[in-house]
Amino acid sequence: MNKIAPYWKAVAAFITPGAVLIGAAVLESSQGGDRITTAEWVTALVAVVVTSGAVAAVENKPQP
Repeated sequence: MNKIAPYWKAVAAFITPGAVLIGAAVLESSQGGDRITTAEWVTALVAVVVTSGAVAAVENKPQP
């Protein structure tokens, strides 16, 4: 578990935006309404990759 501890922030950055976007995609106000459109899948995929990549690129600072 300690070996992957430095990567938990990137894992959280991958899961969180995807969950929010997919959750929003199934709302009635969404373009697809009761289904997820291709554009919504692509948007969620891009969001999770870009966000987790940006978070992983920042070095962890040592604990004081």
